[in-house]
Amino acid sequence: MKKLLLILSLALFGSSLSLGQTTIEEQYFHELKGMEDSSGVTHLFYREYKKGQYECEGDDTDKMPLVINNNVYHLNLSSQKDSVLFADYFSEWCLDGMYESKSIDEYIFYKNNPQKWLATANTYFGVYDYSGNNLDFQVPIVTKSNSRASLNEYHSSNNIHLTPNRDSLYVKVSGTVPFTGNSDSWPVFEDYEHFNHYADSLGLAWEILGIHPEIDSLFFAINSSGDLYRSEHYSSAFTFADSSTYFRNIYFDADTSHIYSMTSSGLLHSNNLGKQNTWKFSGIDFETGSSKFLAVDKYASGNLFISDSTDILFSDNYGDTFITLSSLDDEITGLYKKPNSNLLYVLTRKELLEINTETKSVTSLKQIPVSNEVNQNEIPKQVTLNQNYPNPFNPSTVISYQLTANSLVRLEVFDVTGRKVAVLVNGERKAAGSHQVTFEAGNLASGVYFYRLETAGQTLTQKMLLVK
Repeated sequence: MKKLLLILSLALFGSSLSLGQTTIEEQYFHELKGMEDSSGVTHLFYREYKKGQYECEGDDTDKMPLVINNNVYHLNLSSQKDSVLFADYFSEWCLDGMYESKSIDEYIFYKNNPQKWLATANTYFGVYDYSGNNLDFQVPIVTKSNSRASLNEYHSSNNIHLTPNRDSLYVKVSGTVPFTGNSDSWPVFEDYEHFNHYADSLGLAWEILGIHPEIDSLFFAINSSGDLYRSEHYSSAFTFADSSTYFRNIYFDADTSHIYSMTSSGLLHSNNLGKQNTWKFSGIDFETGSSKFLAVDKYASGNLFISDSTDILFSDNYGDTFITLSSLDDEITGLYKKPNSNLLYVLTRKELLEINTETKSVTSLKQIPVSNEVNQNEIPKQVTLNQNYPNPFNPSTVISYQLTANSLVRLEVFDVTGRKVAVLVNGERKAAGSHQVTFEAGNLASGVYFYRLETAGQTLTQKMLLVK
């Protein structure tokens, strides 16, 4: 019997870095994703890259520290609510050699719910979920749940792959595998909420490109040379499929048989589940060497859309031939096709657009702000110290706090006798905005502890419970 693996507590996503009086040097949209929830509402996810410099308050020097934001935004097309889903930033301090950063690498959704996500961050080793829980590891691993997804619930990325059957989650990470091949010898942990998580696969000698959204056992992977291999046995016994290019991506058609892969000079497509000798190449006279994007309609077989710089190309015959659907003013940085509709969502460097593929009408949904300063509404209105999460905890928990201005911060932990047991932030200068720190209590006894924030003449205290 396979062992259950508990997802331990850790990071909270969604906070945003804010600085005052920032001069923007570069700003653009990129990385568009989309999904339909169970009510048929479209949700779009995109990044806004913003690079600039900010002034150091009370500093007589001319130093202008670097600040970069690359946040992931969530736009609900029904409510028109547009908000930060994941914070991603790098900010130098006014103090030489010091900086603060937070990043989000990959993210996926399940159960047709934009609020239920799993994500990886390159500043951590692990996978994190929407509840602030995490599976912490440094090895290739798999987690599974009991429910079955459908084709319309399948969302994947380059480093995270969610299978349709029992929602197996494959994560690309580095490191060595600490478990033996015998699952009966793996360590036992508690069950976690609605998931039954357990280690199910050890290190693979392949980099997985995709898992078929309808055939749970069909995996596609590449070797170190970029040659494509396939397996119909849950990621084991891979067999050669094609080597005509270095495979970097893979897409699945609505008919489940056709499979596509973009190259720098055209499209590779297979009409029989990617098997050997079923791949053929359709050359496309791309105008530039810019990034190319491909989108399929999950309910329209043979229909696919490809971007080429500012042009959108369309094929209704599985990529054999293409016509130009639309030409835009700015470089395209992402595509998403709303299933079973005439709507195509296009992200450019300056704008998020909705295009009607029948009438060719174009509607602007969002534009890059003209302002040269960071939105001051993102700065908290008061200093706050939040309740740690989770609470009770064992052995680690996350403490978050908000600052109204750049200021010195001290964050300490005490036991019930008043003895100081940890210093989490030691009089460091922090920027205005939201911050968080992880408290590790592995060497402390169970009991009540207090954490205290001192900043800008204020002292705030919260209580937490360690249970071992």
